[in-house]
Amino acid sequence: MSIKEKNIILFTRIFLLVIYLVGIIGISIPGLRPVYTDITPVSLLISAMLVLAFHEKWTWRAGVVFIVIALAGFLIEVAGVQTGNIFGHYNYGSTLGWGISGVPLIIGVNWFLLIYSTWLVAGMISKKALIRILLVGVMMVLFDVIMEPVAVELDMWQWKGAGIPLENYGAWFAISVAFASLMQVSGVRVKNPVAPYLLVYMVFFFGVLNFTL
Repeated sequence: MSIKEKNIILFTRIFLLVIYLVGIIGISIPGLRPVYTDITPVSLLISAMLVLAFHEKWTWRAGVVFIVIALAGFLIEVAGVQTGNIFGHYNYGSTLGWGISGVPLIIGVNWFLLIYSTWLVAGMISKKALIRILLVGVMMVLFDVIMEPVAVELDMWQWKGAGIPLENYGAWFAISVAFASLMQVSGVRVKNPVAPYLLVYMVFFFGVLNFTL
């Protein structure tokens, strides 16, 4: 890898860090919160574009698998919102932007980003297929635990009834394990110098906002 390539990677990591740090500050200030919540879908889209830009060794199979994960994630959410039988009874607010059948389109992108990043990080921890797949499920559930209070506070979505149902976390685990299994069976190789940092930034983003909102 050339010095130029290393500098580009470093700049991208810093750029993403700045986006999430500015987001934390803006959302934490009540007067600025509406402005920064409105650009949440844009931030997620930029994050996805940068992750895809730094994905190494593109193949048609990788492209198909990534699209399947994003589309399936979106359709599962549609089924969840319409029936209340997957995650529990909930509905999306306006924060995540325009959608179809009550589900913001960016949700599919978010599922892809999280599965892609946790799959990569899980692979750094263990090369054994089963352990890696289960690690993805565990990491996704832990991420959701951190994200849920902030998401509700920012009107990304709202739960009907008191508290967050346990079935939500069970669904997150099962769906994540299914997507991770698809990654394993498909044989798609994931190597990316940006994605692990993005995952850390997202965890930091929601973690800090748990204390500032």
